Amino acid sequence: MRFFTLVLFGILGLAVVASPAQAADSTVVKRFQDWTVYKAETNDGVLCFAASTPKDIKPKNVRRGDIFFYITSWPKHKVSQEVSVKLGYPLKSSTTPTITIGSSNFTLFEKGERAYIHSSLEDGLLKAMRAGDKMMIKAVSKRGTSTTDIYSLSGVTAALKAVVKACK
Repeated sequence: MRFFTLVLFGILGLAVVASPAQAADSTVVKRFQDWTVYKAETNDGVLCFAASTPKDIKPKNVRRGDIFFYITSWPKHKVSQEVSVKLGYPLKSSTTPTITIGSSNFTLFEKGERAYIHSSLEDGLLKAMRAGDKMMIKAVSKRGTSTTDIYSLSGVTAALKAVVKACK
């Protein structure tokens, strides 16, 4: 389980705010096209993250909460570029959300309203994100509704570099 990301979003209260920019004690470092980099000073050290929202959501008539893709670094805990997705609804247990970038597919595991990639796949996903132009995430809600979120990857490479720099 991605313990540090769970703790991170608990500390920042991102699960209940309208956008990452409103997270307690976080500030915008810089925007890079469709990605924004944030930095937060916490009692447990500095952390930084890049976040983006989908450009397209399908189906459009389904009621969902906030939807974000995060890439998080928390140096004190040796967390570097950890990937998580907030899908805006509780996921159906034992389902496998997926990310598709070009011809590359990545499987995630669910935890409540979030999905995480296994650590062993993170580098491959980040490499595909840097090389791609869009990313598609498919998942199934607890109620059985299949959703597809499409993210722009425009600016992600610069945002990842800025996360590293901001957390030095």
